Amino acid sequence: MEKKVVKLDFDEVVIANEDGSTTRALYEWFNFKPEIGDVVDVFPDGDELIIHKVETKQENLQDKININIVNENNNANTQTVGGYVQAGRVVNKWIYFLLAFFLGGIGAHKFYSGFGGKGIMYLVFCWTGIPSIIAFCTCIATLLKTADQNGNIVVTS
Repeated sequence: MEKKVVKLDFDEVVIANEDGSTTRALYEWFNFKPEIGDVVDVFPDGDELIIHKVETKQENLQDKININIVNENNNANTQTVGGYVQAGRVVNKWIYFLLAFFLGGIGAHKFYSGFGGKGIMYLVFCWTGIPSIIAFCTCIATLLKTADQNGNIVVTS
């Protein structure tokens, strides 16, 4: 005879019987924490009830199966920030900032982030001072980026 927990009140639990009737039981009569939908066996014991949870086959399987999923993405070109995947190069925020601030005029931060072509362009035009101005703007933009738990940011170019 199948009985199910159908309602959890403040001081008692309502159990539905197959015949449509209900049984009210105090929380102290349970040998487990009752939840709605639990299938139970109810045994009268004087003025009290002894209530045991009936384990279904599905619960038995869940107890025995342990699956650990590790999703390691070793691709250095993406990073998840705030639930969004960003494409680009993952670099340490503070190293990138320091390179852009002190050696940005010659493109050191571009070489560090893997954009060698742009780093060469910074070297070629460093005598004009324009790469230094761009690097300074990059410093400010780098400070405004939120780093992940490892202190990394995504650099797109």
